[in-house]
Amino acid sequence: MKLRTLRSALLVAGCLLSSSLGQLFAQAVAGRADPDKPVVSVSYYQVPPGRQDDWLALYKKYHYPIMKYQIEHGYALSEKVYTRTHHAVSPAWDFMIIITSPAPGKGPKPTLTRGELIRSLFKDIDDYVKGEKARWALTVEHWDDSLLELDPDRNFSLYEPN
Repeated sequence: MKLRTLRSALLVAGCLLSSSLGQLFAQAVAGRADPDKPVVSVSYYQVPPGRQDDWLALYKKYHYPIMKYQIEHGYALSEKVYTRTHHAVSPAWDFMIIITSPAPGKGPKPTLTRGELIRSLFKDIDDYVKGEKARWALTVEHWDDSLLELDPDRNFSLYEPN
């Protein structure tokens, strides 16, 4: 019984520490964003071994047209898909997609909602839904992140606001 109590206490302490560290980092970069710089978003995807080409084919058919439209209309500046050149245990991902978007308030205002855009690009909406379900069924892990560029020649600190 004492071992179970100790494990529970350690689990709670670990969760609290993890939460606190995340809040500290969030506070550390507060005020660092440059409103004139593009926004860089990163998405990571892990898929089952041997299914990478299947996932890429589904991505190209059902998601890439959306990104291509967004780039052509200035809602995004670029999209790049990467894979590793070497094996790594952690973090485990097969694809990293980096999307660069205009600085907040600097890009054009969308004329279509995402749903309207999808319906305009994919006339057979049932096929689109089936394809996206298949792509997400192949996605074992997925997480998103955003990057903040630090300039070594200008206020090179996580803690000092711009």
